Order: sequence, then C-alpha cells, then structure tokens
Amino acid sequence: MSFFIIMLKEVIDNLRDKQTVFYALLFGPVLLPLLLGGSMVASFKQLSIDFDEVTTLSVVNADKAPTLMEFLYSNNIDVVAAPINVQGSLRAGVALVVLEITDDYAEALREGTPAQLTLHVNNASKDSAKAARRVNAILSLYEQTISNLRLQHRGIDPSIFDSLNIVQNDVSSEGANGQLLASILPFLFIMSMVMGGFYLAIDTTAGERERQSLEPLLSLPISRTQVVLGKYAATLCFVLLSTILTALSIFTLFKLFPVEIMGGQVRFDGATLTRAFLLASPLVFFISALLISVSAVTRSTKEAQTYLGLLMIFPMAPFFLLQFLNIRSTLVTMPMPMLSQYQLLESAVLGDVIPTLHIVLSVVGTLSATGLLLLLASRLYQREKLLD
Repeated sequence: MSFFIIMLKEVIDNLRDKQTVFYALLFGPVLLPLLLGGSMVASFKQLSIDFDEVTTLSVVNADKAPTLMEFLYSNNIDVVAAPINVQGSLRAGVALVVLEITDDYAEALREGTPAQLTLHVNNASKDSAKAARRVNAILSLYEQTISNLRLQHRGIDPSIFDSLNIVQNDVSSEGANGQLLASILPFLFIMSMVMGGFYLAIDTTAGERERQSLEPLLSLPISRTQVVLGKYAATLCFVLLSTILTALSIFTLFKLFPVEIMGGQVRFDGATLTRAFLLASPLVFFISALLISVSAVTRSTKEAQTYLGLLMIFPMAPFFLLQFLNIRSTLVTMPMPMLSQYQLLESAVLGDVIPTLHIVLSVVGTLSATGLLLLLASRLYQREKLLD
C-alpha cells in the first residue's frame, strides 16, 4: 500500500508539470511519429516515379521531332511550347524541365549519327530532378526502340547483342523500402518509452533532492525499497501510456499515408501493431528501471538531464546498427534488451514467422535485466549519500 501511495503522489505531481506531460503524452507519441513518418512518406514519394501520371513537358523545336512527340504523348506526357528564357523559367520554377531539340535532329537520324537532345534541369529543385528522371527514362526507351528498328531494317535480330539475360529474383515480400519502414516501428516505440519517463525519472530523485522534499519522504516509516518501487511504478505508468499512444499514433498515421505509396508491403494494421506492442511490452519495465537507476546516481536536475541525455544513444544504437550490419535473429541476440525487440518488431511488421523460443528468450532476458536494475536502484537508495 505504501508504494502505491508514493506512485500516486509522483503521478499527480508530474501531471502538473507541463514539460513532463509534453514529452510523455505529445512529443514521443504524436510529434515524433508524425515528423519521422511524414518525412519518410515525402521522401519515398519524391523518389518514386509514376509513369501513369499525365504531366507536361516544355520542348524547344518540337516540330523538328514529330515522331518523338507522339512517343512522349503515348507515355502520358503532353508537350507544350518552351518559355523564351529557359534558364530563368527553370530557376523560378515556372518549368520543371525543358527538352531542347537541335535544328539538325532529323538530319542526324537519317544519317545514322547520334541526334543531340538537351534536357535542361534545375537539380536544386527536387521536383525538377524527379521530372528529369522520368523524361530520361522515357527517352532511353525511345532510343532503344530506334536502335532495334535500325537493326531489324538491316535484317539483324536485336537480341543477338544481348549476351546475358540477367533476372534478379527478390525473394523478400517487402523489398528495401519495406525493410526501412519495418525498422521505424521499433525505433518509435523505444524512443517514446524513453521520452515518456525521461522527465519523471529526473524529478523523482534529482528534482526532489533540489526541492528538499526527498529527505522528508525517506524519513517516513517505510522501507526505501518501497520508495523505489513507488517511483518505479509511477515512471512505468508514464512509459506505458506513452507507448500505447505511440501505437495509436502510428496506426492513424499509416491509415492517412498508406505504405503502398512507398513501395513496401509492410503491415501497420491493428492486429500487427497489437502484436508489436505485446512483443515490445517487456521493454516498458526495462526502460523504466533504467531511467530510475540512472536518476538515482545523479545529484542535481542538470546532471540527471546530462546523464539521461547520453542514455538516448542506447535506444538509437540498435536502429543504426541494424541498418549497416546484417545481424540475424539468433539465440544469442534474443536475450539482449532493445536489440531483441528491434528484431522481433521488424519481423512482426514484415509478417515473418517468429519462433516461440525467440520470444521467450527476449522476455526472460529483458525482465532479468529489469530485476538487476531495480536491485541496483534499491541499493543506491540505501546510501546516505543520496541526500547529499
């Protein structure tokens, strides 16, 4: 009962703190997924080319290449007259790209020499660079068509020049984009857990020491272990609530921005997010214990912010590590907190089958580390230096 009263006190005190509420209930669960997910959606949309979309292309000397103009039209590109000041129009964003056809274009084709085409583009503009990639792809297809027709006209089979027929078979169902998206979910979950209990953990020890309210609390006829458990339970409530709100935020975000537009086949439906939440739930206990243990070492709020700020590296480390190294899920990695959750959540989002033994090892390893951290926090609270 004593630790429950302490928990209730800490929760009420921190609900009055606007900074704690902002990071626990708004920044981690809402703003972070929105900023990260929204930027990824924008990046994938910028890199992807929709050849079915009808666009316009400014062309200089369009009358010199009527066949090419028909080919562009057949590929959903409407030709318009180019502006007089090509460079100024590109820099001002009036035209995305401008295709210039030389006066000797038709004569060069008749003589069988390369016909020059100049594609004016403003690479400082993402829209211009994206439009240029699409036009380049279509012009390359047109060039290949002309080359094949020339060979056929001379009685030569174009396929005779194809020495190899290389077919790449990607056995993954999600592709590279899906892998990146899948790694975002554990990153958001873990970061929201840390942010959810960050300021509450600072306030429970360093903050109370500065306000000189920790000594009266420890002088009460309750064990210091119960004090630790009460503060831990309060931190746990904020971390858990932040994680639940993050799951809801991710579900809403990818309802508004379907992952199909990013070329991935990853799953962010309710069932997948519920499964991911359950797989990540042991980290709620671990991160809460980690925050409490680190805050118990510090002597002031400023020092606690420094220590816990450096602690932010640990949730981000597995994310960047898995981006550069191919670390497979094994019986060795599963007992490791955070790393195992990253791997399990990626598998959940990608729809892979997760061995039961991997889940058991992850839960046991994470909860064991949690117990050790709580024992450490309890020992730290037994020290008389805690009040110095």
